[in-house]
Amino acid sequence: MEQLSSDFQKVITENQPSVVIDVGVWKGASTIGLAQILREHGIDGVVIAVDTFLGSWEHWHDAQSVPKLHGRLMLYEQFMSNVVRENVQDIVVPLAQASNHAATILMRAGVSAGLIHIDASHDYGCVLRDAELYWDLLIPGGYLVGDDYSEEWPGVWRGANEFSARVGVPLADMPPKWVMRKPS
Repeated sequence: MEQLSSDFQKVITENQPSVVIDVGVWKGASTIGLAQILREHGIDGVVIAVDTFLGSWEHWHDAQSVPKLHGRLMLYEQFMSNVVRENVQDIVVPLAQASNHAATILMRAGVSAGLIHIDASHDYGCVLRDAELYWDLLIPGGYLVGDDYSEEWPGVWRGANEFSARVGVPLADMPPKWVMRKPS
């Protein structure tokens, strides 16, 4: 949590985003941290938490990671319990969708954001797709931040670098994050 706070403090205080989109929220640590930073800085905003709440292959493999009920991981329940425990339920809006579907829903609803954090699939193609889709939802001057930018996650590394080259915007390497600012 402390690392998240230091990574996002500058971006949020500089940008003052009224809408933050967190793509791939797992149990809610990043979402909660973003909401708390908004609150700490008196920003009247919202964090839209995008996730299927179904987990990925590695979560199904590790039987201890999340309890299951009737053959389904109880991620949404765990996420909401964490959000309520941290008292940010008035700032957090869950959007239980795949990242690509959520981007379409948000675009059609006219939502744009000053900060978008991507930490969903770690596959190269999915990272590249999410960066492309969510870049379109980012306001000029807004920040696109991705997680797990390391050689340990080659799909993230490759997707982020390729997206940066495609749009011609330099990528800042702030391990474990990659950061891009959309030109104004």
